[in-house]
This record gives sequence, structure tokens and C-alpha cells, in this order.
Amino acid sequence: MREIKTVTILGANGAMGSGSAGVIAAFGGAKVHMLARDVEKAKQGIEAAVASVKTDTIRARMIPGSYDADLEKAVAESDWVFELVAESYEVKEPINTRIAKARRPGTIVSTVSSGLSIGRLAKAYDEDGQKHYYGTHFFNPPYKMILCELVTHSGNDKKVTQALGEYLDKVLGRAVVYTNDTPAFAGNRIGFQLMNEVAHFAEKYADKGGIALMDEIMSGYTGRAMGPLATADFVGLDVHKAIVDNIYDNTKDEAHETFKLPGYFQKLIDAGKLGMKSGGGLTKVVKHADGKREKFVYNIKTGEYDPYPKFDIPFIKEARQKIKESNYKGAMDVVKNASGFEAEIARYFISRYISYSLSLVGEVVDTKENTDGAMGFGFNWVPASAFVDFLGGPKETIKLMEASKIPVPKLLKDAKEGKKFYELGDKLDARSLFKG
Repeated sequence: MREIKTVTILGANGAMGSGSAGVIAAFGGAKVHMLARDVEKAKQGIEAAVASVKTDTIRARMIPGSYDADLEKAVAESDWVFELVAESYEVKEPINTRIAKARRPGTIVSTVSSGLSIGRLAKAYDEDGQKHYYGTHFFNPPYKMILCELVTHSGNDKKVTQALGEYLDKVLGRAVVYTNDTPAFAGNRIGFQLMNEVAHFAEKYADKGGIALMDEIMSGYTGRAMGPLATADFVGLDVHKAIVDNIYDNTKDEAHETFKLPGYFQKLIDAGKLGMKSGGGLTKVVKHADGKREKFVYNIKTGEYDPYPKFDIPFIKEARQKIKESNYKGAMDVVKNASGFEAEIARYFISRYISYSLSLVGEVVDTKENTDGAMGFGFNWVPASAFVDFLGGPKETIKLMEASKIPVPKLLKDAKEGKKFYELGDKLDARSLFKG
């Protein structure tokens, strides 16, 4: 792979495009062609890129342009063409046809996609183009979220993959996770499995607290900064639907049925209630005349919004206290030994998360460190392997899974007792992801 000195960004005015451009210009020192539908939008992308990295020094290296006037010329002189246009084959494939005609041999071309087939998109290119075509799934915002899923397909060259991975890691400061070309790749496949199944449980327990109860049970003491359903609201219910529908339609693993979109999600989407970006979805915040804000939550049974409830669940309070004392294994001991249906749900989902993460090794990724990195760096969730250690090791984790009737992955069955299961500790301290 040749040195990356000039980059073309397609989709430069979007949040991901401008954010990625900022990282490439600031850390990579590259000249960046910022292309959008028109030059004014490209100029807006430059301003957003400068703001994202908080330095004006990159501005001189960023050149605004439009797809119609500048694409072929920019691509022809680029070492990397980074495409971030809309998430659909109908939009990406015609752009790829144009890039393929203009690119020089040896130029890297990559796409940001959360689940489209990289192998299919690569078919627009000749043999050299396919060798140099990748998915580079940056997470948003790129300056703060350092994960990059580097997605490979059958036409890639391993030496190019290694060189590109080293560039993303050592030059751009990405936490690189290598994934195969499978639906939703690693992070979204694992993350949206949990989020969507939690959404199903919210419907099952609608009369006991529904959405709010599930996010309380799966709150920070279970190793995440934001509850699963709050995350769905933040991402957008329409985006959530696109991801889980894709996985449901194109995979057939043991968790297949958990990817069915809940009916109340579709109802909210049909009503335009897409989450935080539309002013409300699973939750909404109302500002009163006196300036005070009040949070409401969607009632799955009535279709109305109720005041967001407070819960007093003793084992959760106890686990949070242990985390405040930096006693993470103690917190997990509380979860393991607590009684009541809320504790059973917590154990079920912790078991499910570990099981599903580890089950994808071999199909989606080659090592568990890749799924661990995807969840730790991409979602800010405690990685599955770290949970195994916090729970007391493989035997204790297997016992938890069996009690919750969750499949035990072979990787866990074969693990040696008494040896650390989590191996990213020097790169990511999983303790920092628990919230007390």
C-alpha cells in the first residue's frame, strides 16, 4: 500500500464525513478533497471538520468540490477514496462505477456502512480495485469514538489489509477491529441483538414498568453508560429498524428470532416518533412554562406517554455501591446471588450478551479480541470477555448461562480456569465502563 498523502471524501457535508475528514487531515496530515452535492455543502463540511478536531490548521489542506464537477479529477490523484454517501446500494453502486473508472491502481477505496455487503459493493471494480476495496466503519463522532471496523471480503489482499490496518491504528489513532463481510459486522450485530431483545422484554413486562424498567435493570452497573432502550432512542428507531431487519433477513443463528422488530417500534416509526432526533420516541422530554424539564416514557399498552418512573430495586442499589467502591467482582456477586424477577432478567441478559459475543468468533471475526474491541471502543460496553473475569471465570459464567438457559459457546467451554479471559486490558480498562 502506498503512502496516503491525498484523500477524497465523498459525503463530506454529513456528520460522519466531516468528522472523518477532520481526523484524516489532523492526524494523517493529508490533503483532503471534500466533495458533496454542491460546493456550498462541501464548504459547510470543511467548517464542521475544523470544529470537530478543534484546530484551524487543517483548513488549508481541505479543498471543496462537487460530485458533478470534481469527482473524477479528485479520485484520479487520491491515494484513498473514502465514500460516506447514503446507506443504500442504489446510492453507493453508481458512485462506485464512477470511482472505478477514475482510480489509479493501488488506490484504496473504502465505504462507511453499518451492514451492506462489502463484497457486493466491490464488484464495481477490477481485480486491483477489489484487492484495495474495504469497509471502514468509523463510529460517530469519529474524533471521540475511535473504533474502526475494518471489513474485508474475499477479493482482498492480506498484505494490503495489514498495511491499511496499521495506517488506521498508528497514524489515525483508530482502535481497529477486523471483521468479515457479514450482516451488521461485529459491533452492531451484538449491540442491536441485546437492544432489540430488551425491547421485546419491555413489551412482555409492560405492566411492571416496560421500557423504563428494562433500562433500569440494564443500567450502568451492567457495564454501559446508557440503557439499551435509551441507546435505541439516541440512534433513532428508523436506524434501529434498518439494522435489525437486515440481520433478521440475512442471518440464521440461534438468536434469529430476537431480531424481529417489536410491533410498538413500528407503530412509533409510522407516527414519526423516531427518538431524540424527532423530539420523542421511546421517551420524550417536556419543557414546562417555569423552565423545568420533565421526562416521559412511552406506555406500550396505552400508546400514551407517562411520567418517567423511579425504581427502588435493592440488588441494583447494592451493586452500584460496590462499583462506587471499585469492587467490580463484588458487584457481579450481588447480581449472581440476588432474588426476584428483575435479577433473573439481569442475569439472562448478561449471559446472553457474553454468549452471543463469543458465538460470533469464527463467523464474523477471527478472535474474541475483535468482538471485545467492537463493544468496548464502539459502544462503551464492558466487553464479553471482561465479564467472564468479573463473574469469577469460565465455570461461574457457564453456571450463570445454564441457569438462564442460554447456549454456552465452545470458546467458553474450552477456556482454561484460573487464567485471565480478557486480553485487551492494556488497551482498554473494562472497569472504567461500569457506572455506579
